[in-house]
Amino acid sequence: MRAQMKTKRLELRWITMEDAPRLTELADNWNVARMLARLPYPYPENGAEDWIATHSDTRARGKGSPYAIVLEGALIGVVGIELMDNVHAPGLNVELGYWLGEPYWGHGYATEAAQAAVTIGFADLGVGHLTSGHFEENAASGSVLTKCGFEYSGKSKRHCLARGEDMPSLDLVMTRDRWIDGLVQQRG
Repeated sequence: MRAQMKTKRLELRWITMEDAPRLTELADNWNVARMLARLPYPYPENGAEDWIATHSDTRARGKGSPYAIVLEGALIGVVGIELMDNVHAPGLNVELGYWLGEPYWGHGYATEAAQAAVTIGFADLGVGHLTSGHFEENAASGSVLTKCGFEYSGKSKRHCLARGEDMPSLDLVMTRDRWIDGLVQQRG
């Protein structure tokens, strides 16, 4: 799996311990945490360090990798593909996840980073499909995913760690064939 990837405006690269202070700064935001399933709020003091320490093992086991989303040298969020043990769509177990720090919302960075991560999933990991999802109230995330080629596949409940409750969620999927068709259309 590649260690980095460049897009038109962004760099995706493996997260390092040096990123921990910036990651903590951006993650310790209620508006970010309330829209994510697995981000605690308030964000723990050593949470970033503890999480980053798991990445090399996750990559070594072929379970995916989170990437720093970097704009002009500064970390602005996280994106990744992860092999999940238990997702909400039966038989589908490779999930795209992402988040941006609030100051970076609304500029197309999430879509650009997610498209790059989708390429990593299909091209590097060779997966046959990807899943993702968003809380019903997070229409902006739905827009990111549909721009990337995901299609809605159902509804579920996902636990939101920051809120401490299950939230209505919309599930999406993208197949490898749909990704390839999108590449062909871009070149055509």
